[in-house]
Amino acid sequence: FKQMDEQKKYRDCAELFRAGFNRSGIYTIYINMQDMHKVYCNMESAGGGWTIIQLRKDGTLDFHRTWKEYKMGFGSLTEEHWLGNELVYKLTNQRQCTLRLELTDWDGKLAFSQYEKFYLGSEKQNYRLFLKSYSGTAGRQSSLVINGADFSTKDMDNDNCICKCALMLTGGWWFDACGPSNLNGIYYTSGQNSGKLDGIKWHYFKGPNYSLHATTMMIRPLDF
Repeated sequence: FKQMDEQKKYRDCAELFRAGFNRSGIYTIYINMQDMHKVYCNMESAGGGWTIIQLRKDGTLDFHRTWKEYKMGFGSLTEEHWLGNELVYKLTNQRQCTLRLELTDWDGKLAFSQYEKFYLGSEKQNYRLFLKSYSGTAGRQSSLVINGADFSTKDMDNDNCICKCALMLTGGWWFDACGPSNLNGIYYTSGQNSGKLDGIKWHYFKGPNYSLHATTMMIRPLDF
């Protein structure tokens, strides 16, 4: 029996947390028996059990990537990375999920935005963003388009603008026209970070042209 238990397959960081794994780090999760992935679990923030889907902290990684790269994910799990739209689609469609974003400005102030329900459409639906019930300290209003937006990259233009938001603002994101946020924009260092429209933007936290110091996006089952 014990051997079976050691090989138990956990679907996400929340199941790992509940099983007693309460240290943040890299774990293996299973969408199904054949479909396994390594993810970084944040077991400390807001009760723990979070699967990290995006991390920016030092500008070492280029986020101006192709549709395929955003689909499959890029970067290193302990460093800056994007987990991958296909995996986030699978994770958010197997059970209802909450999305939490933690944002740090250049004065060290930490704020968060949380969406009680979050899921992505399939690739056929351009990994469309679905959100409900916003709360948080990073602005009274949501900086993500609540009524949904398709994902766009430099080689795949799905926004609602005559311009190409992903080319203009860089990165891959759920641009509307082009919208009040882009956490995958260009990383600007302290002192270089204001007056930048193409930076790491969260409008209702720091305004339209302030580029943030660090960001984390993470998901957890709604019933955690």
